Amino acid sequence: MPDILQLQLGNAAAFEAVYREYHTRVYAFMWRYTRDAEICEELVQEVFVKLWSSRKSLNPGLAFTTQLFQVAKTVFIDYHRRDSRRIRYINMTETLAEDAVIQPGVRDIALMRQLSTLIDTLPPIRREVFLLGKIQGLSYPEIARELSISPKTVEGHMSKALKFLRHRLGGLLHLCLLWLW
Repeated sequence: MPDILQLQLGNAAAFEAVYREYHTRVYAFMWRYTRDAEICEELVQEVFVKLWSSRKSLNPGLAFTTQLFQVAKTVFIDYHRRDSRRIRYINMTETLAEDAVIQPGVRDIALMRQLSTLIDTLPPIRREVFLLGKIQGLSYPEIARELSISPKTVEGHMSKALKFLRHRLGGLLHLCLLWLW
């Protein structure tokens, strides 16, 4: 049974003991869901990194294994979400590539028109920030000087513009932006 108080204090020897004692069990937990040795190792490392970085929030009143496997479960769920997004993105780009072969240029033009229409609906300052940053390639400080606003304001407008466009275009926004450069 690991000494949670020693972990909370940052005792490296206590952490090493926990790693040696629980590595195999955490690996088996990840293996059950991934069936991939390389992914398992990455996820196990991530579990122990998260355990170390959140060691001060460990609760001495709860069983250590419960807390450790809660971290493992969270790491796996995060991995699964990232992997699902990656798979959706790959499928989407494959579909776009197939469409381009079937109808070269037609979908590109429609998508760029949609992007242009969406950019036009942005509030004027946000639109200007987006165009200066993504079309003209200016940095945030350059945009700030150009528009006489702070770089943090530029960052906020760019973030909101990208969030709006991502919401409307989904993964296609990345492709649109690639075509613009």
